[in-house]
Amino acid sequence: MAIEELDDALAGADDLGRHAAAARAAEAAAATTAAARTAAETAAITAAETAAITAAETATVTAAKATATTAAETAAIKTAAAETTAAVGVEAALVTETIALVASATPPPSVKTHKNQ
Repeated sequence: MAIEELDDALAGADDLGRHAAAARAAEAAAATTAAARTAAETAAITAAETAAITAAETATVTAAKATATTAAETAAIKTAAAETTAAVGVEAALVTETIALVASATPPPSVKTHKNQ
């Protein structure tokens, strides 16, 4: 075999190596892109979970404050109602007694105009 023939045979092998290297580079780029996409999706999911947790905590705190406010308002209303009931009870006791504001007229004396038979 001549040397030229050997060079030609190796030239073909070298071309195949370049295709394999390009394929490996493309695979590496695809893996990098997939890793970046996965990282972005993970970040988006984490952000969404954080927002959901924050919203749930805010709703819970708001509900707790509303319940506490409602309980305080209920206690204040009950106290005011008890005071009002006590005051109305005193007024009712005073009003239940009938007081004559004008003296009743006395009946007129009977006048006899004829004799009893």
